[in-house]
Amino acid sequence: MFSAGQALNRPTLPAGYRFSPNNDDLIVYYLMRKILGQQLPADVITTTDVYASSPDKLPLDDFKGGVPNEWFFFSTRSKDDNTIALDGGYYAIDPEGAGPITWEGKVVGYVKTLNFYQGSSPNGTETEWMVEELRLNPEFVPVNNDDRSTQAKIENLVACKISRVQPEPEW
Repeated sequence: MFSAGQALNRPTLPAGYRFSPNNDDLIVYYLMRKILGQQLPADVITTTDVYASSPDKLPLDDFKGGVPNEWFFFSTRSKDDNTIALDGGYYAIDPEGAGPITWEGKVVGYVKTLNFYQGSSPNGTETEWMVEELRLNPEFVPVNNDDRSTQAKIENLVACKISRVQPEPEW
């Protein structure tokens, strides 16, 4: 007999588990293994183009087993521009939300935070949505110089943590 998640071919976690990894674990155990074609500890992260639409239009229902208002996807890397324009809004880089990610004393990757705004840049209205884009440090992965396919994946594939920060209710 299949559970509801299996019947719909959606990845699931065992009962009682929640998927909420630290940034270093997300890079080492998920993004790096995905890039190298290795088995993931839990196959719960789907692949979608995060920057093709506003966060509320992403397939958020495809991610199950996490904590409320937090979703994870593999995606193509964002452009290095300060803003990514979309129909009806844009992502803007938060300069304070960038930096290296370390694991066991080594820089394994980098994080870049993008906030989503409605309207046109630079006069848009900030929304409750943000994306933390995590990319692998190419120097951390032992890849043959002739392996162009893996090098391209390291350059272009990222893990994204989508968060919806809802304001505190006013009493």
